Amino acid sequence: MDYEKISKEPCRTKEAVKGLIKQNPDGITFSEICTQLQQQSIFLGTYRNLLSMTSSVLGLLVEEGTILSIEEGESKIFLYAGHKSLT
Repeated sequence: MDYEKISKEPCRTKEAVKGLIKQNPDGITFSEICTQLQQQSIFLGTYRNLLSMTSSVLGLLVEEGTILSIEEGESKIFLYAGHKSLT
C-alpha cells in the first residue's frame, strides 16, 4: 500500500461511516458499522485498525455535530443529526 492510499483512508472511512449512518434513520451501532465497512471492502487494513479508525471517525463526527450518540443499554446508537426521529 502506498502513502497516497494510506493518507486518504481516514477521509474515505469518514465518508463511508457518515453514509451508513444516514442510511439507518433509526440508528446503527458501532459493531454494525464495522461489520458493514468490512463486508463492503471499504476499509484497507486489518480489522483491528478498522475498529480503531472507526472509533476515531465516530468521535470526530459527534464532536462536529454531524451525528448524535445515544446510550442504549451497554452500547451506543449513532444517528445522523439531520434525522428527526430520536424517540
